[in-house]
Amino acid sequence: MPAYPGPNQAKLMRENTQVQLWQNDTVPAGVLNGSLSMAVQLERVRSAHYPWGFSVEVAFSGAPGVFEVDIMGADTDNANYYVTLRTIAAVNAGNVGRVDILDTWVKYVALYMRTLPNAVTVTGQITR
Repeated sequence: MPAYPGPNQAKLMRENTQVQLWQNDTVPAGVLNGSLSMAVQLERVRSAHYPWGFSVEVAFSGAPGVFEVDIMGADTDNANYYVTLRTIAAVNAGNVGRVDILDTWVKYVALYMRTLPNAVTVTGQITR
């Protein structure tokens, strides 16, 4: 998947769907425009209790080392507006980490590879 393509290009993500933000990609760490994934716009669910949560899962092709993936959110789709909502910094024996986010009102979501010392690829997806 391409890195963050620029402002106002987020894909609409409807309820009960999955979107891959990285797909077996080599992601450089710590470079805002190179480490920020493409973004999704979370659809506002009508006639339902809001916020309706989402989860993020990252899977590495091997041991990632001491890494940090930030789940970023913004109300404006611009790289400079994204702030950290949660962090994934641990994986299971299969090199997969995940987090559930049930308490946010954010409109746009992207992933940011803050640190990644080992040369591994990553798949990151959001499920709603």
